[in-house]
Amino acid sequence: MNSNILILPILLPLLCALILVFTKNKNRISKVLYIGTMSLNTVISLCLLIYVLRHKPITLDFGGWVAPFGIQFLGDSLSLIMVTIASFVVTLIMSYGFGRGEKRVNRYYLPTFILLLTTGVIGSFLTSDLFNLYVMFEIMLLASFVLVTLGQSVEQLRAAIIYVVLNIIGSWLFLLGIGLLYKTVGTLNFSQVALRLDQLQDNKSIIIISIVFMVAFGSKAALVLFMWLPKAYSVLNTELAALFAALMTKVGAYALIRFFTLLFDQHPGVTHPLLVFMACITMIIGAFGVIAYHDIKTVASYQVILSIGFVILGLGSNTFAGIHGAIFYLANDIVVKTMLFFVIGSLVYMSGYREFKYLCGLAKREPFYGVAFMVVIFAIGGVPPFSGFPGKVLIFQGAIENGNYIGLALMIVTSLLAMYSLFRILFIMYFGDNDGEQVDFNPLPKHRKTILGILIAIVLMMGIAAPAVMTATENATKLNTDDKYYHSIVNTHLKEENK
Repeated sequence: MNSNILILPILLPLLCALILVFTKNKNRISKVLYIGTMSLNTVISLCLLIYVLRHKPITLDFGGWVAPFGIQFLGDSLSLIMVTIASFVVTLIMSYGFGRGEKRVNRYYLPTFILLLTTGVIGSFLTSDLFNLYVMFEIMLLASFVLVTLGQSVEQLRAAIIYVVLNIIGSWLFLLGIGLLYKTVGTLNFSQVALRLDQLQDNKSIIIISIVFMVAFGSKAALVLFMWLPKAYSVLNTELAALFAALMTKVGAYALIRFFTLLFDQHPGVTHPLLVFMACITMIIGAFGVIAYHDIKTVASYQVILSIGFVILGLGSNTFAGIHGAIFYLANDIVVKTMLFFVIGSLVYMSGYREFKYLCGLAKREPFYGVAFMVVIFAIGGVPPFSGFPGKVLIFQGAIENGNYIGLALMIVTSLLAMYSLFRILFIMYFGDNDGEQVDFNPLPKHRKTILGILIAIVLMMGIAAPAVMTATENATKLNTDDKYYHSIVNTHLKEENK
């Protein structure tokens, strides 16, 4: 396969974003363009993933300058799993529509900024260079800053200030880590950084640099530093909340997995217990949040925080099973959280309220949403045969193998609390006081029900057909946890130079 194809998942949404600037007054043409572009992106990404699983990772060296001297993109099983799912989810989000502002979205360039954010996200997954990763993060964050502040309410502006400030601090720490790492090893290419860190004798420098990256990416993933997430997500409308929940924290979690399996695996007795500790704190924060609030959008926001704790717990176990579970659960959570925010957003749209006490009788009038909500609950809880089950089982196994019984117990308890917080909303929908049935529920467009139906099918399929999905996630785990295997198929010339 021609390696130049690897640039298409980044190039297509970027070009479409630029074209949409000139079609802002043509809503129908714009809609065809951005949905068509992301659909094509999904197909191309899936084809690249299938090729990589059957053959080997794809590397793209720009300008003919081979690594580490030129810009390099890497399409391996981990990055392409994330790119494929991200493209698919963005396709559904943009197909879902933009609610009451549907006729005004082009005037505010909303699809353009969504595609720019998608470009940054996909670029973050595909780049094989630390500085380019920083650039892609900034593209993603700049677009997200616009999307968060694109409103007129005081609540939204206050949330935007917290979101922007904390993410700027995280970006500063990221840049600091890059500078320290470059000073230490003299390169920024993932492959060569991994090789040189393995040869480095200065243990203190590696530990300090790894902790800087841990905090930087942790702030992006809402790992312990969660303050920006509930306020920002709860004020966004449905499609933007789903977009942020699906992608923003997942990029930070992806970076943590990539860095602490491939690069910073020299001192697992220091770095990985710290990851486990941060994961446990994050799970506790998420559990308190889902129980404490009655605003269903805020509850959904804390569900995002809770799931990040699960992923990092698997990573921190530093076992094959735990890391495999973290990758599987991360990929699954992109889909599940999209579905959760679609369901929650639909409930708010139909009832006009954000507190679940006003949802009484909704499931009797719209039983489809009762079914959809139950699927989300079982997927989040990891109940078989839903998609959350395989990842949680592997994370459990990794925690047991590592002797991390406290983390395992916390994960079990917080999973039950996550289910309870959603079940109480479902019970109100079905069995609430009849007085609540006097709420005048707005009907939801049929195409939105269709999109929810697609997500229900995907969640079930990822659980029932888990062995097929796990072929890809297992390959990704092996590649990133086995340095010799990684260097034997990615940038072999660098391995020879470092002998």
